[in-house]
Amino acid sequence: MNRQVEILVDQAAQLPQESRAAFLDRACPDPRLRAEVAALVQFAAEAESFFDHAIQGVASALRSRHEPVPGDHIGSYRIISSIGLGGMGSVYLAERADGEIQQRVAIKLLRADGHRPEWRERFLKERQLLASLNHPSVVHVIDAGHTQDGRPFLVMEHVEGLPIDQYAAGIAVANRLKLFVRVCDAVSHAHRHLIIHRDLKPQNILVDSTGQPKLLDFGIAKLVNETGDATENAEQLLTPNYASPEQFRGEAQSTATDVYSLGAVLYKLLTGSAPREHARTGAMPEPAAPSRLNGDVPRDVDFVVAKALRPEPEHRYASVDEFANDVRAVLERRPVQAREGDRAYRVGRYLTRYWIPVAAALLIVASLAAGLLIANRERRLAERRFADVRQLATKLFDIDVQVAQLPGGSRTRQLIVDTALEYLKRVTEDVRMDPTLALELGTAYMRVARVQGVNISPNLGQTERAERTARNAQALIDSVLEREPKNRIALLRAGQIAHDRMILAGDAQNADQALQFARTSIERLNQYLATGPLSASSDRMEAQQVILALINVANRFLKADQFEDALQTAGRAIEIARVTNWPTQAGAALIVVALAQRDQGDLDNALKSVRESIRLLEPEPGEKAAGRLQAYGLALMREGQILGEDQAISLNQPQAALKSIQRALEIGEDFARRDRSDFQSQYRVYSAETKMAAILRHTDPARALAMYDDGLRRLALTAANAGTVRNEIATLAASARILLRLGRRAEARRRLDAAFVRLGRLNLYPAPRIELGTPAADALRAQAAYEAAADAGRGAALYEELLRLILAAHPKPETSLEDALDLSNIYADVAAAHRRAKQSDLAAGVEARRLSLWQLWDHKLPNNSFVQSQLESARRASYN
Repeated sequence: MNRQVEILVDQAAQLPQESRAAFLDRACPDPRLRAEVAALVQFAAEAESFFDHAIQGVASALRSRHEPVPGDHIGSYRIISSIGLGGMGSVYLAERADGEIQQRVAIKLLRADGHRPEWRERFLKERQLLASLNHPSVVHVIDAGHTQDGRPFLVMEHVEGLPIDQYAAGIAVANRLKLFVRVCDAVSHAHRHLIIHRDLKPQNILVDSTGQPKLLDFGIAKLVNETGDATENAEQLLTPNYASPEQFRGEAQSTATDVYSLGAVLYKLLTGSAPREHARTGAMPEPAAPSRLNGDVPRDVDFVVAKALRPEPEHRYASVDEFANDVRAVLERRPVQAREGDRAYRVGRYLTRYWIPVAAALLIVASLAAGLLIANRERRLAERRFADVRQLATKLFDIDVQVAQLPGGSRTRQLIVDTALEYLKRVTEDVRMDPTLALELGTAYMRVARVQGVNISPNLGQTERAERTARNAQALIDSVLEREPKNRIALLRAGQIAHDRMILAGDAQNADQALQFARTSIERLNQYLATGPLSASSDRMEAQQVILALINVANRFLKADQFEDALQTAGRAIEIARVTNWPTQAGAALIVVALAQRDQGDLDNALKSVRESIRLLEPEPGEKAAGRLQAYGLALMREGQILGEDQAISLNQPQAALKSIQRALEIGEDFARRDRSDFQSQYRVYSAETKMAAILRHTDPARALAMYDDGLRRLALTAANAGTVRNEIATLAASARILLRLGRRAEARRRLDAAFVRLGRLNLYPAPRIELGTPAADALRAQAAYEAAADAGRGAALYEELLRLILAAHPKPETSLEDALDLSNIYADVAAAHRRAKQSDLAAGVEARRLSLWQLWDHKLPNNSFVQSQLESARRASYN
């Protein structure tokens, strides 16, 4: 507490009740200072009255109760030592004493003198609130009960760590900010469960030896919708240095109360002192900016802390998530919401907070532009439209690029899309004969489609709408090329639009159409490149667009097993990147090279290529460019797949694979937190989680199940397109098999049923044939495993039916190593089912087919380590 406040409280407390108000008016000209002193004086008076009233009750309680000592038992636990004494409860270190498991815990026990009903009620409420939370940064409840003398106790995990301010003193400012963000995540988790902590301070946030923060002590927490707390006025159990102004004033408290306290905690972490400790004598000014007290603190942090510490709750961050996102923005060198004055900052803040004014402004732009259509159709007006369209595209989509980097920007992006389309549709009908304007309109439609759902950048996941918009873009560009066949920019746009439609067709599982668009894209891009060479000095941005298209086209060739075309196209992208000085783009292209090498069984070179990609893409210290970070995450993911993807062509190094994919997951989660509605970010996290889960299912099925569950949750956050539903089917099937292994058969059945409902919705099953590696194959395989666990004969029959449907689709295991592996895995499942059903002859026949397949590949790729491992596995199975 500030020394000035202590003196004023002491002086006021010695005065008669009727004289205190006048004293405070004279001594405290600052209303905040007066409110704080008055609250503390009132607390002291009430506490004195309370102790006078309660002394007999305490004495009586102490005669019948005692505080535990080492060796005493509470429930199934033996007390080791006392950890601390709080306002209502005592905390003890204890150990499990029943011999079932070895475990150290912390036990919080209502104090022997805690006879007041309000204390008991608050203690019981804390138990229930904590039990409702499940977050890695919130101390978790293990057990609860009552002692023999009737006092409630709470058993929690024991956190061996330091208060966060002590821990932070030994780490860099950037790491302090990262640590603080994790605390914010925990508080946000509580808020999502409608719980306000109300006593956030360093002593209630411990950091363990691994750097994991743990939020403790919900003793004065309350529910968001809880009103009329009868104990608030009688018990000001707050910490002055971290309590909010409304807490001192005894006013209503909300999540903004925790925002203030978190701001005070962050101030302490950065400066070493709480904000109030720097108040000067006299009127209490705003606390000194953190950067003035610690030169390592970035200037943007001053604005963030100041916003969190504003006296008026409505002027603070609207949520802890917003607060945390601004801290992340500091770490990533993005604009912070709190900062004012700079135009770019104001635009970012305005977009995230004022949807209606933005909408009105954009609609005014559209209305003014639409007014041009009412006039005549002369060339002069067409030129004005051209300028208007270019201005619209430039302004709207420059804003879109900024919004895509902001947390929760999807609503604004949707507004941009709707506004742009409204205007473009009005103009398009009148410009087919004007190539210049048609080119601008086609470009604008292409950009709208990408925001809607082309999965090459953050998007809204609206793939069907994106396809319709891309068709409009193509029609406009085609009209330009009909009149100007060698228009350089029109050729580039034609290649880009064909590329975008390739992506959309691939997401819709229309492989043949996707391949056609890939070839159209290459044709148009070749025509563009034939108009003149690219150079680093003049065409660098155009080169980046060409490289992106070439990389994705190469990837489509790869998926069609057209490895020569894939490597040639990726190689061309790398060459253009070299000429135009885009090393990161070369790194992205190397990912495709690595996958092509992997799919041909050349795993050693695949690993070299992907690691070179990682080297080129690894961000420089302090660099936070979204595109580079996302590509870096993708490269890490591919490294993990090459190292040890489950039931895939890999080096069979699962532990090394998990490390790489975990790093990719962390990058993806950072982007996904910024905007829950961004399809691409959520999908990348989903992909990493399911890849990890597939590996973990062999050694840690419970953790694998949790990752599959989170993957399903993330899919539910995205637009419900056909691709999302296919991913849901595959994940439901995979998680059903884990549930079956865990003995949770009924849950497995429900997930399988849900998977088959979705298959029916997409008309993927029943079907006369099933392709390898599809969600339908995954679901049928899981269904067969489910039946085989209860009825081996029934399971074997279902596996045989699955094999029949797969062979009816004419896979290519003789020429595709991926098909060979997928079919081999099916053979292994079928043979195992026959053996469980005591059908040895049938099992032997299937195993012979599997062995024959790998003998063929041993002839095609002699001495290949992956083929040799599969061949050895097939031989062992056939000998059993």
